[in-house]
Amino acid sequence: MTIRGTFVAVTVSSLVGFSALGQGAPTGTLADARAAYDQRADPARAKAAFELFQGAAKAEPISVEARWEGARAAYFYGNYARADAPDSEKMAIFNAGIELVKQAVALAPKDVEAHFWLGVLYGVYGEAKGIFKSLSLVPSIKQEMQTCLELDPSVEGYGPDRVLGRMYYKLPFFKGGDNKKSIVHLEKSLAGAPTDALTKLYLAETYKSEGMKAKAVEQLRGIVEMTPDPRWTAEHPRIKAQAEKLLAKLQ
Repeated sequence: MTIRGTFVAVTVSSLVGFSALGQGAPTGTLADARAAYDQRADPARAKAAFELFQGAAKAEPISVEARWEGARAAYFYGNYARADAPDSEKMAIFNAGIELVKQAVALAPKDVEAHFWLGVLYGVYGEAKGIFKSLSLVPSIKQEMQTCLELDPSVEGYGPDRVLGRMYYKLPFFKGGDNKKSIVHLEKSLAGAPTDALTKLYLAETYKSEGMKAKAVEQLRGIVEMTPDPRWTAEHPRIKAQAEKLLAKLQ
């Protein structure tokens, strides 16, 4: 499960406020961080997970899992728990995740989760920063997702195709935006993970943009009526609220 990722990119060395190296982060084990992340629907626990993973990464210098899971926690914290925060705060959160997951990629160049979350965090950072200020790193997101497709296209609910589909929807047409490509990728992602509400929402938005109202409504109703996939229960309320809002405009 925004993608679990959407659009584009970042210069990661200049921000302050959080450190992926765990400076100032609470101490705790990887198990503590995972326990907090499992309770991430509570904003306080989402914040704790974000911080505890940084501490766990500092305590375990060669732990790939502490780093990519920490990046995932940064994504959730900034994109869901702090969705209404100022963009500058969200950029700092996402930047911390980027710094962390870059270490994971360096430690394990073939780890698909590390590549996936690096691409996703480039995307949400770019959205917070502004699309037109972030266009130069679109190739980096494409490369991360292409690597994921080569390693394991099913990662995070067929996430690479979801990210690429969203990217083609978000990009201006003169910079490679293409709703037809968006639909191809999103339909492929949904075929692989039909219970992913975020993919359904993204697909509905692209269908709407292409004037395919009936198909958009079908996807939105599916979100509103579905039992959330247990993997993404914490993300579902916000996705459902977005679906309900868009559905009301279409009916």
